[in-house]
Amino acid sequence: MIRFVELVNETSFNPRTERTAIPAFSLGEVWINETFVVSVRQATGYKKLLKEGRLPPDLDKKHEFTAITTNTGGLTETHIVVGEISAVATRLHRDMRTLLKG
Repeated sequence: MIRFVELVNETSFNPRTERTAIPAFSLGEVWINETFVVSVRQATGYKKLLKEGRLPPDLDKKHEFTAITTNTGGLTETHIVVGEISAVATRLHRDMRTLLKG
């Protein structure tokens, strides 16, 4: 399992105020099992939120964001983590030279 810094969306989702809700984010920690990773892609839109000052002040304006999609059985989750896509993909790369069970 690999530890990442995750961007947690804490916006209150009320159907009546959905269009006027102000996004609220915080930083958290997530441990991801690399065997369940389905895709890694650039998280678009978060760079704009960072420039607008809507993300936590702990982040530098140069940070990049990556979306990691995992699938464990019937549950698919997408985690937005802090880091450039190539750096995140390198950390998730596991040695594919293992023996197959069977």
